[in-house]
Amino acid sequence: MTTSASSHLNKGIKQVYMSLPQGEKVQAMYIWIDGTGEGLRCKTRTLDSEPKCVEELPEWNFDGSSTLQSEGSNSDMYLVPAAMFRDPFRKDPNKLVLCEVFKYNRRPAGVL
Repeated sequence: MTTSASSHLNKGIKQVYMSLPQGEKVQAMYIWIDGTGEGLRCKTRTLDSEPKCVEELPEWNFDGSSTLQSEGSNSDMYLVPAAMFRDPFRKDPNKLVLCEVFKYNRRPAGVL
């Protein structure tokens, strides 16, 4: 099986960007299970320094109506970091952060 020339070009371009220096900055990808209970969602934030433990990670929020986790007027949801891992894709010092999801009233979010 052969690969296309554009495939090699795309990998080369990707590598150029993946190897850019980050300085002290860290990308933390917050990951959670969506309202269907079957899909994963994520969003990434940039931190000023590398967190040493999960307790150092800030909570984050999102609009739960877009992920089937909330209905109605109060759709604010909170991502609370529960576990942190080294990111095998974007490499150190970047992190993958598994999160618990809570409703606006700080009760655990369920599946719709």
